[in-house]
Amino acid sequence: MSSSCCRAFGGWLAGCGAATAVLASVIQTFLMIASGGDIARLAGTTVALLPFSFLTFVAVCFLTAIPALIVIWLAELLHAQSVVFFGCAGAAVGALCISLLAPSGAIWMAGLGELFVVAGFVAGVTYWAITREDFGYSRSR
Repeated sequence: MSSSCCRAFGGWLAGCGAATAVLASVIQTFLMIASGGDIARLAGTTVALLPFSFLTFVAVCFLTAIPALIVIWLAELLHAQSVVFFGCAGAAVGALCISLLAPSGAIWMAGLGELFVVAGFVAGVTYWAITREDFGYSRSR
């Protein structure tokens, strides 16, 4: 039991990291476009993005802790083992998080809501990849 709890916690942290990476990569892409080829400006904004990424990771952890716990509990209850289940559950958690952060419909019209859904989907798939050994899958060597 302890091993599966540790793996679930590690999977959740990895999912939070994956969601943060998705969000940071989109921001970095916009910064690359906005730099207009100025390498010094791009380097400066990239360095400035590091503390923002850390704060994003912390925020993702806080926002998703309870919803992720509910999804993990539900997966145990339903014996869910599918990557589709965890991906869709992660997408739903991402949609919930952006809806709580910015309840305005303008967020969804601007495409920011979809970004959080994609980040949540990636987080759910990452969780599944980390914890799939608990489901009886073995990694091929």
